[in-house]
Amino acid sequence: MITAVAAIGPLSVVGVAITAPSWWEGVIAATGYLLTLGILREWSLEGYPRRAMFALTFTGVVWACGALTLTSPVSFVPFSLVGAVLLARTRARKRWLIAFALGVAAIGVCALIFHPVTWKLAFVWVLVPALGTIFIAGVILLSENIWLLVRRLERARETEAELAVANERIRFAGDLHDIQGHTLHVIKLKAAVAEKLLRTEPARSEAELAEIRRLTDETITATKDLVYAHHQLNLLAEVENAKRLCEAAGITVRAQIEVGSTASNPLLAHTLREATTNLLRHARPSFVSIRATPTTVSVTNDGVDTDPRSLSGLARLRERLEHTGGLLTIESSPPTFTIQARTDLDLPARPPACPPEDAQ
Repeated sequence: MITAVAAIGPLSVVGVAITAPSWWEGVIAATGYLLTLGILREWSLEGYPRRAMFALTFTGVVWACGALTLTSPVSFVPFSLVGAVLLARTRARKRWLIAFALGVAAIGVCALIFHPVTWKLAFVWVLVPALGTIFIAGVILLSENIWLLVRRLERARETEAELAVANERIRFAGDLHDIQGHTLHVIKLKAAVAEKLLRTEPARSEAELAEIRRLTDETITATKDLVYAHHQLNLLAEVENAKRLCEAAGITVRAQIEVGSTASNPLLAHTLREATTNLLRHARPSFVSIRATPTTVSVTNDGVDTDPRSLSGLARLRERLEHTGGLLTIESSPPTFTIQARTDLDLPARPPACPPEDAQ
């Protein structure tokens, strides 16, 4: 719509101002342009507003009356705009648009019926409307193609973001399977052995049950480490992973890294991973800024329209950071959304809300 108005609007306004012989004819022409502007504003890939046919009829009558009375030779422009918009999505649109341009010129022939025929009259009321309609149709088709291209790019970006989240879920599921799959199989076999030995060899049965309990405790610990990012998580690696995921989704990323070889709290890496997953799932940013130090990580994106709802993953991270004397802050000022985690604060560690056994 902006492309069409920028290309056609200024020339049309100047044309009406120069050619309108009276103020009321200028008002009628302006009314046609306002109707056309309303159609262009509601022009979308899903369809057109209902008043499009009314606008086409009104502007067509204005053009015909202008031709009959030799008033404003540029009054064909609103009619051509509305017609080109309506025909831009037909199957044989080029043929239809050429036929429409000839129809506009045919209406302009009315100027030659009741007035002496001259080359100037034919040029102004027949040739110019035909060529002008073809130009307007070209602008509309160009705008439509650009619009479709942008929509396809947006859908491709959304698809890439969804795939990035899906791959992250698959990675987590694979890690969880590696931790629990083999152990659960061993527990199943040992439980069967303990059941057989329960009456004949109680001592061996108790030993098998003790082994089952040990394996269960180890699996719970390993699962908790995986969930809370103690399992092979590194802040530098997570920064690179976040950059890769965002760039794959078509998002511009600026990363400021001051970590180096210094060890950092694994909760910072987990915060970065959770923030990256959330912005890919719940926001549509065009820019993401990441800053990582041995004691701080912050992620800022510009894709939030409203205050986001509470995210359970961030709530759990906030609790764990507070339990270790750290702090997680969230700042939302649409469209900007910032998550920052710090572990360098001298805060008293809070005890867990419930024992680890209850949490499981």
